[in-house]
This record gives sequence, C-alpha cells and structure tokens, in this order.
Amino acid sequence: MLTVKLKPRHRLFCFSVNGHVKMLRLVFGLVASVLSIADGALIYRKLLFNPSGPYQKSAVHDKLVL
Repeated sequence: MLTVKLKPRHRLFCFSVNGHVKMLRLVFGLVASVLSIADGALIYRKLLFNPSGPYQKSAVHDKLVL
C-alpha cells in the first residue's frame, strides 16, 4: 500500500518571525532614506540662501557698549 506524504503547510511570510524582521528592516530603510533626502534638501536650502554661514563673524571689541 502506498502512503501519500502531504507537504507541510508553510506559514505566510508576514506571520513568521523572519518575515517580521525583514519587514521592520524594510520600514526602517525607507524611513532612513526619506530622512536623509529631507536632510540633504534642508542643507542645500540653507547653503543656497545663506552661503556665508549662520553667524556674523565679528570681534568682541567691535561691539558697542552702552
């Protein structure tokens, strides 16, 4: 008599521990890429509108004392 071996049912990808780790890695990668693009855009904007830097460089003795 022949016995039929059934394949074990696999869990869906999102229900396994390995799937959760991979999805979290994907989400963190997407968030990191969006934040780095936003950071680059903000730095570009800052350098475009204020190329000399954020501070006025002047000596301490040049300040007017009242």
